[in-house]
Amino acid sequence: MYAIWKLCWSNLNNKKVQNSFMAIIIMLSALLLSTAILVINNTNQVYESMHAKVHGAHQILRLENGIHDPNQVQQWWAEQQGVAASEMMRYRYLSSLSHAGEEIPNVDLFMMDTPNGPFSVDQLLFVQGEERHAPKPGTVWIPTSLAYSKDIEVGDPIEFKTDKETFSLQVAALVVDISYCSPFATSGRIWLNGQDYSTHMASLQGNDMYMTGLRFDEYSQNHAYWESFEKFLGTPYLESVKDYESISSYYMIANQVISFIMGFLAVIMISVALHTLGFTISDGILSSYKTIGIIKSVGLSSRRVISAYVMQYTLLAMVSVIPGILLSYFFSNQIVSRSMAYLYTGGSEMKVHASAIAIGVGVAVIVIAVIFLTALLFSYKARGVEPAQAIRYGMSEKDSLRKSSRGSAWRKKLLKLDSLPMEMIIGLRGVTKNTGGSALIMLISALSTAVLVFGFLFVYSISSIHETIAKWGYDSADLSVRIDNPAKLSYEEFHKEVLLDQRVKNYSRYGDANGVLPINKGLAGEPEQDTLGILLTVAEGNYDEIGYENMKGRNPISSLEISIGVNVASSLDLKVGDLLDIYIAGEKHTLTVTGIYQAIANMSYTGRITADVIREVDPDYGATMNTIFINLQDGVSIDEFVNELHHKYGRAIWTASQATLVDEVFSQAVTILILPMSVMALLFIVITFVIIYSICRINMKKESRTYGIYKSIGMTSRQIRVSVTVGILVVSATGALIGVPLGFIGLPPLLNIILADYGIVEVPLIMKGGGITVMIPLSILTAGLGSWFASRSVQTTSPRILTVE
Repeated sequence: MYAIWKLCWSNLNNKKVQNSFMAIIIMLSALLLSTAILVINNTNQVYESMHAKVHGAHQILRLENGIHDPNQVQQWWAEQQGVAASEMMRYRYLSSLSHAGEEIPNVDLFMMDTPNGPFSVDQLLFVQGEERHAPKPGTVWIPTSLAYSKDIEVGDPIEFKTDKETFSLQVAALVVDISYCSPFATSGRIWLNGQDYSTHMASLQGNDMYMTGLRFDEYSQNHAYWESFEKFLGTPYLESVKDYESISSYYMIANQVISFIMGFLAVIMISVALHTLGFTISDGILSSYKTIGIIKSVGLSSRRVISAYVMQYTLLAMVSVIPGILLSYFFSNQIVSRSMAYLYTGGSEMKVHASAIAIGVGVAVIVIAVIFLTALLFSYKARGVEPAQAIRYGMSEKDSLRKSSRGSAWRKKLLKLDSLPMEMIIGLRGVTKNTGGSALIMLISALSTAVLVFGFLFVYSISSIHETIAKWGYDSADLSVRIDNPAKLSYEEFHKEVLLDQRVKNYSRYGDANGVLPINKGLAGEPEQDTLGILLTVAEGNYDEIGYENMKGRNPISSLEISIGVNVASSLDLKVGDLLDIYIAGEKHTLTVTGIYQAIANMSYTGRITADVIREVDPDYGATMNTIFINLQDGVSIDEFVNELHHKYGRAIWTASQATLVDEVFSQAVTILILPMSVMALLFIVITFVIIYSICRINMKKESRTYGIYKSIGMTSRQIRVSVTVGILVVSATGALIGVPLGFIGLPPLLNIILADYGIVEVPLIMKGGGITVMIPLSILTAGLGSWFASRSVQTTSPRILTVE
């Protein structure tokens, strides 16, 4: 055992730089893998623990169309064993909020008549402000998602605009409202005092709407309750339902994407590390061939020689994994803290739980076990070392003959390259002579470039999402206008004065509605009814002109047609041309599916219909369609047009450009993604440098005699270093060119797997040629620097090395 340990320690001590770099590779691999697992685990844990703490709703029923009796619905659910039902809370919609004199675009507000707390479901957690049973008159509570993203603080006045008046209330508290507090949310519940609700809301046109939250002891049993509930109603439930998957989805989506990318890259990095480890062991055996032969000739068995290599790299892995795991706790905490900031209540930072410690230990064991098996596999080459051949040739006799013949063949090829500069010829000779190392450099350069290109395209595509917004399920109109005061400005007046303006290219009026799809689950003759609620976009105009896209088919143009989201299509196994039964405003319609599209909104559980569908039931529906999407003629300034509208109509309308609306929703995504994506890019650059440095140092040591010869015939150290670097740059450039298409063709489909559940089956990426061009030289430059720094040993190489021969 002492002999094995001595040999192991000798290998560790004599190759400090090489072993240090191998340790860095192992550490970074463990860091990425552990971080990926910890992020998704802690995201789920933080959300689920908070959801349990506040008795979060599993489903939220909204009764907005008067189809069912709210009191009857609430009473039935309240009487069920195993279900907690909140009070039936009344509310009205508003879509206008101003803070510090500026109107906040793209918000949908549920103006709640706050019941006396504490709530049985969806309890509010107070982050700032005085905790009370209800807001004081003249004050409101607002969710942290709205407050943090818009820089609203306790004590600030905020203004709300209805079609009759503008009124101001003071923010008395910021609350965590878990069902309406997620990142990227454009809707939120504003909690009003009952007196303020009666003064400002109850007098508005239309009827009060109602909302109740349901929490199941066993959420998996909710379908059984719903079967009983619909039997009680005598019809399917025909109003809106927001379920747990939809409530939790936007808390999870950013970290799901980050974790998937990290995990995938960790697997790549570990694979590269293992390949590098195998190359290092194989090369170490070849470079120590004579030494191993001498050791075996004096009685040390092959098993013990193999054990020395296995022990060396297992010890290296054990030492390297620990700091990687520890760093992953810090890194994962940063990512989770950013993405779950709206649930932060001001207490202590996220702590590492026992499960997180178990994950760290598990990752460490896996990485160490894989390193152990890889070292064992590649070190088996030591069994083939024959002492006599090792002492005589320094390698096997077969390899000696191959080397000689390869050198002869190389000399013949070399004569054909005499037109190239000497440095390039020498560099290419080194590349072709060390094919294993060159292949590994090409591989790591390709992977590094692919990661850099994909990372850049993904972040750039999210930050510039307004360019592809139609592919995310939204419109791509130039601007959106909402008539907030129909008493002062009717749609007919707006149409005559604005929409018929020569600068307007086209326009379309929009609204929304809820649809309920019956699902037949049972066998023929044994029907078992269930329902699926979807959000409908309703258009009075042409969907295509405003930029709504479909992946298959087309948008609806008549009252008998509908286009549906991909998750609706997959849930009901529908194709273009199929008939679809749907309840809208309590009335059943049979529509033909004309298109299927992807949409991030509502996880693609959405549909598009024309206004004529609803007018068959409600002829006056158009009076409530006060949102108009407008495209302007080419060359017309959007900003000038918007300013003109504001100057002419003042507070009677609300107007925003499409870019402004998009930025409001997706700017948070950029903030959350930039840190982890930047760190991953940096890690791959470091890995590229470390591996190429390590490979080049190995090759430099093997070729030290050759470089001694070059020096003896008059070449300077700088010329030799330049020639080595040129060869590596050629190999790295080849790998980078391979990595570019891999980055924007090979990696995005893997991301589609994660986003498919959220309604995006083909991630829209923007091919930014300039950015891609910048990414390509990064891995090449890193490879060149690794080679240049590794070749510093040439400066100490003396021609007298030749006398060894």
